[in-house]
Amino acid sequence: MFSGLEIHSFEATTLMIANLVVILCLIAARLNVWKAVQGSLVEVDQEKEDIHQVILERKAYTAATYIQIALTLSFIALLTGFLLLRDTQPEIVLVSFILMLVSFVTLIPSEKIVRITNPNFKFPNPQSKNYSEEYFEQFDDGEKYVMLKGLYNLYSVIIWGLVILAFGLMYYSAFTGDSQLIGIIGIGAVLMLIQVSYTISLKPSKFK
Repeated sequence: MFSGLEIHSFEATTLMIANLVVILCLIAARLNVWKAVQGSLVEVDQEKEDIHQVILERKAYTAATYIQIALTLSFIALLTGFLLLRDTQPEIVLVSFILMLVSFVTLIPSEKIVRITNPNFKFPNPQSKNYSEEYFEQFDDGEKYVMLKGLYNLYSVIIWGLVILAFGLMYYSAFTGDSQLIGIIGIGAVLMLIQVSYTISLKPSKFK
């Protein structure tokens, strides 16, 4: 009985620490956003303008990184807490859920921040059917190249990550007797979806 209480106490403490880290990440993100916005109001010499712009962009992307970390941690904490603590300490799960919502809302691009990272950016009409395409087309060729290069590297990491994870689950199932078959099948399905979608996107269009 006491060992069970100790396990739940350890799990609850771990999730509370995760929630605290999420809060700290959101505070750090807000601080970097504030610094970027305040910095954009400062007038600098034309010679230092490019350097100043890079500094502002770094602060903006640092804020976005903190928000991504907060969103991921809160998501993991929510799922873990729901599995382990939903009956004993549901308030911790609720806090994780609230933090995940706050992180998600904070992740939505702010017009102020976009103006800092891309002064010539124009937000398309939110009701447009081609909103994503119009949003992407607002970036110049250099920015598109950086984005696509980053996404390609991410694609490679995800593919290898899923393969390693599938092998890990296979060995875990074999040595513990705890079947992870559904997880392995799910990983295989996601892996196939990613690879097929990427390959189809490279396929030339038909001539009209």
